[in-house]
Amino acid sequence: MIWYVSSKQGSDTGDGRSLATAFRTLARAVEAASPGDTALIAPGAYDQDLPARVGAARAANIAVAVVGG
Repeated sequence: MIWYVSSKQGSDTGDGRSLATAFRTLARAVEAASPGDTALIAPGAYDQDLPARVGAARAANIAVAVVGG
């Protein structure tokens, strides 16, 4: 499954399944994801420690990529 993350238009109460319903944080996407899933991050300003979150996602076998830009 593909999960979308957008700091600009996302909400952690969304379902994360499209850019229109994206999560606001990568942490929320990783929480929803399963091994083998992908988290696509839209460009924006992220308050969390993004490199550490990406590392944790990859350690859990969740692919992370930037979309758009």
